[in-house]
Amino acid sequence: MERYLSWIRQLNQRAETPQTLEEFIESASLFSHTLGFEFFSYSVCETTPFTRPKIHVFGNYPGQWLHRYKEQNYTVIDPTIRHCKVSSEPVRWCSALFETCPQLWADAKAFELNVGITQPSFNARGYIALLSLARKNTSIQDPEWEALKPLIKAFSETVGYRIFKLEDALANTLDIELGQKEKEVLRWTADGKTSEEIGRILNVTADAVNFHLRNIQKKMGACNRVQAVTYAVAQGHI
Repeated sequence: MERYLSWIRQLNQRAETPQTLEEFIESASLFSHTLGFEFFSYSVCETTPFTRPKIHVFGNYPGQWLHRYKEQNYTVIDPTIRHCKVSSEPVRWCSALFETCPQLWADAKAFELNVGITQPSFNARGYIALLSLARKNTSIQDPEWEALKPLIKAFSETVGYRIFKLEDALANTLDIELGQKEKEVLRWTADGKTSEEIGRILNVTADAVNFHLRNIQKKMGACNRVQAVTYAVAQGHI
């Protein structure tokens, strides 16, 4: 833990000089090396679209691997992401973890991502965040594993906080704000009500309801009201 605290002190000492995202990633990559890992990544995975969710990756993973990962749409089958949906505990990579997606595991190994650990980060509306550390060799034995647990949890929270602070475009992409009336329209739509029925319930016209629905669809990138409702549920708006 002293290594982590020393790294935090270094970051705070630079507070007077604005730090760029690239500078912070370099600093985080160097810290990951002190933990014994050549590769570091912080991934933010959107929950929609369901068939090809968007993923934002920061770190020093091989560029060709990231291209392969996105090309094969591995986000939808990655067991580390699945783990982060249901747990806040870290997970060690192993063959058993990747048994349902052997090609993903084989591709990772082809880029020397042979040994790794993933720590879920804060989970906010509409996305899943995770920190992953990887190295070419030397398996993670139990003593190292136990020592790493508190370190990578603290590390992941710091990385997440800093990245969202430095990367405005990411925060703006994920931060969808719905008005109170829009949420009411969504809830009634989810209950199967028509625009006319919702209008009577909310004491507005059907045209007003449809106006709200169009705005909701535009904000959420949805093609119709059904898709808007499913996206809203997945992102925790209703």
